[in-house]
Amino acid sequence: MTMCIPAGERAMLRPLFASMPCLHGLWKAGLGGTGRVWTDSLVNPRAAVMAVGDFLLCGGEAEAALLRMAVASNRKPWLIYAPGPWLQALESIVSFRLGTRQAFLPDVQPEDGHLRRLLERLPEDVCLRPLEGPWIPWCRLQAWSRDFVSQFTDDGFAAEGLGMLAMRDGQPVSGAASYVRYPGGLEVQVTTREGCEGRGYATLAAAALILRAHARGLAVTWDAANPASAHIAEKLGYRPAEKYTVAELDEGYKMY
Repeated sequence: MTMCIPAGERAMLRPLFASMPCLHGLWKAGLGGTGRVWTDSLVNPRAAVMAVGDFLLCGGEAEAALLRMAVASNRKPWLIYAPGPWLQALESIVSFRLGTRQAFLPDVQPEDGHLRRLLERLPEDVCLRPLEGPWIPWCRLQAWSRDFVSQFTDDGFAAEGLGMLAMRDGQPVSGAASYVRYPGGLEVQVTTREGCEGRGYATLAAAALILRAHARGLAVTWDAANPASAHIAEKLGYRPAEKYTVAELDEGYKMY
């Protein structure tokens, strides 16, 4: 039997995800009420799959029926963390390709003093400003910045989200924002506009975002989708953990 579990009843699933070596902000957000979660039992759960943002996270014992329900729940691209037997179950459901990401230790936060020193290198033609007000719908309309706010409504981001934009000539060229919020922290999303990469803008925006979060008593967790993101994380002061594999489903995928 499979069922979608209400937000207020998800705490019981924590043991199924607490040993995950990666995506800590996402599974904490899922347990805190974000997205949807399916489990095999509300009394003695042994397996669960959560959908948070563009990710599906599998925890506990592999259960193909749960995974099939989650994959079919919304026909959009997914990144799926499916360790061990979960990946074998996924092979019976849908075709996919594998990708590698870099995890970072969630309990090691960059030092504020180091972040402030990084911000002393802000170029004269660049300024940093909070992602708020009219910049929230603006980011939603741009392909490169959409994921800064994509997991929130405009009002939701204004109330719960946090972001910083690097501005040049009055326009955003890079930024860092809360992809999701979870109790006590946020999972960061960092992106730079095409043609503006490699100039340190994302590092500066992320440093400013982390300082704002720390001032509010929030942790900022980081998982890197690519080597550039991992390099920024290490410059900021995050400590790498292990690399991990995700299954990637493109738009228009077909299920078996």
